[in-house]
Amino acid sequence: MSRLFLLFSLFLFNYSYSQTSDLGRFTVNVKSGCLPLEIEITSENLDSSVSVVQYDFNYNTTNNLFNPSSGKSYTYTSKGKYVIAQAINQDGVDKIDIVEVEAYESKSLDIDLRNCSNNSLEININDNYYDGYKLFIKNNFQNDLTKGLNNIDYSMLLDNNNSVEGYIIGVFDNNEKNCSKFNFKIVPVESSTSNIIDSIVLSDDRSKFEVTYNPEKSTNYEIYLDEKIDSTYFTPSFLYFNHSNLEFRNINFNRRCVKILKKYGCNEQIIEDEICLIYLNVFEDDQGINLEYNYNGKFDSISVLRNNNKLNTQNKNKFVDNIGIIKNKEYCYQVIGYNSEKKSISNRFCITSNNNFSPIPIPNAFTPNDDGLNDSFKPFPSQVTDYKMSIFNKYGEKVFESFDINFGWDGYFKGKIVQDVYVYVIEFKLDNQMVSVNGKVLLIK
Repeated sequence: MSRLFLLFSLFLFNYSYSQTSDLGRFTVNVKSGCLPLEIEITSENLDSSVSVVQYDFNYNTTNNLFNPSSGKSYTYTSKGKYVIAQAINQDGVDKIDIVEVEAYESKSLDIDLRNCSNNSLEININDNYYDGYKLFIKNNFQNDLTKGLNNIDYSMLLDNNNSVEGYIIGVFDNNEKNCSKFNFKIVPVESSTSNIIDSIVLSDDRSKFEVTYNPEKSTNYEIYLDEKIDSTYFTPSFLYFNHSNLEFRNINFNRRCVKILKKYGCNEQIIEDEICLIYLNVFEDDQGINLEYNYNGKFDSISVLRNNNKLNTQNKNKFVDNIGIIKNKEYCYQVIGYNSEKKSISNRFCITSNNNFSPIPIPNAFTPNDDGLNDSFKPFPSQVTDYKMSIFNKYGEKVFESFDINFGWDGYFKGKIVQDVYVYVIEFKLDNQMVSVNGKVLLIK
């Protein structure tokens, strides 16, 4: 038996298509759609001699077994193709007419949005599941969309909040009921500034890092880690803060650089910004506490911080800290690289010193000649307590002792000034810790 399919459209809110049976004796509201798929018998074209009318919404054409339904509607909850059969009795003869419908799962849509600076929107539909797609703005049908690239001018669609809110929905045979929606809300592009990244911070254990950047509303971003794409996303139409944070795992503890691309639609310029991580290693030797830091790329300047206090600024990748170091005290270091208006902050590395390295500044020579310059030996002024300085000659004799850091040795011992090298022992309390410093000083007569 051949089948004749007669399609006609009903101008409804959802623009759904009805389906007429093979012999034209009945019509259903839709021929396909998303689960749950609601089917209704919307019309019947029957002769007055028909005495009995029944429907089976899951008719088996293999064995022609008819299971009558109690009504003229049915809801399918499982995907598949179904045959709806109408059984009538006309002049004592049973007759069957059928129509086929198909129920689909509702699957999420694969759609990319790209905003443009001229109040235009690129809608790229990568989906191959649905028969078609519809655009709704504020729940009002706007127009049909096709697979691939669609361009929408939303200049006349902006609401009182200067935004456009709507959704895209997949359809089967123009029926969108219960199908998946892709909701969106956008605002016009605000600016095209090139300063995207604010900072990058490496965690102390180097297992992760955090990027702070300045996102724009309704804008597409791509993140690259060491020139390989990591993620893409479209920012919302409303941002609570001017800065946003992105956290990444530091795979193999060897990530180097992060690049963020700001991509507008309509073939507009791509804006990118990049910053690189700084890795810090710290160790102690007889020269002091050594800092080694490595990184890719270049920085305009680099600062070394000890306990959050800036030590120096340089572009080298090594630094020896040997001033103001107290034995058994912990020191924590970080390195900050500056590049234009962004900065890279290294991991924080803490170390406890095993030695004293110039805990207070002490001269290595003095000239007691009454010229007003370096006439006495004493440390440079420092904020210390419990101070004591003892000086010995090469025979081990104590030649001088002081309990005041501002009172130094004038070079005299037993009424004479003898040019020689002397040994000093200076003890004091600094930062609530007792410190003992030994050294040599040259007396120049």
